[in-house]
Amino acid sequence: MSGGPPRTALVVVADDAEEATAPWRRRYNRSAVERLLPAHVTILFPLVPAAAMDDGLLSTLRALYSPFAPFGYRLTRVDSFPTVAWLAPEPAAPFLELIARTSEAFPDNPPYGDAMLEPVPHCTVGVVDAPAELQPAIEELRAGLEPLLPIRCEARAATLLEERDDRTWAVHTRFPFEGAA
Repeated sequence: MSGGPPRTALVVVADDAEEATAPWRRRYNRSAVERLLPAHVTILFPLVPAAAMDDGLLSTLRALYSPFAPFGYRLTRVDSFPTVAWLAPEPAAPFLELIARTSEAFPDNPPYGDAMLEPVPHCTVGVVDAPAELQPAIEELRAGLEPLLPIRCEARAATLLEERDDRTWAVHTRFPFEGAA
């Protein structure tokens, strides 16, 4: 949990995956669920402090995302980082394009605060405290989720999430993808 001022994030909410992932997210990513974060694929986090949002930022985001066309994707497999279990979206290319365009528009705000990081599109389903705890979680997630895969999803908008003072998150604005497919 952040100790600083409330933050913002740009994501593609994976509404179509919520039902299948909810029990696993409650078990392995309880903090995110309790803080009201939906299943999602991150475009850019952190964006700006919540207090810095203004009409100019919202206009920039609207102009940035409206040319994108809605696209389908599938969450196809359980994968991991050292302490995070996630579902891989395929194709990843549309997410990488969203991340690249957003990073170009906000060069002072690199993904996850690290300009050297190569973003990997993912939908987090579990977080553990130590790498040694990950393998048992992955095995259980694979046993429970793989029979439900692939989960078919539709990306219709970029969503600006805002962290509140109580550290829960809420949708601030959705920016529909209005381009032609």
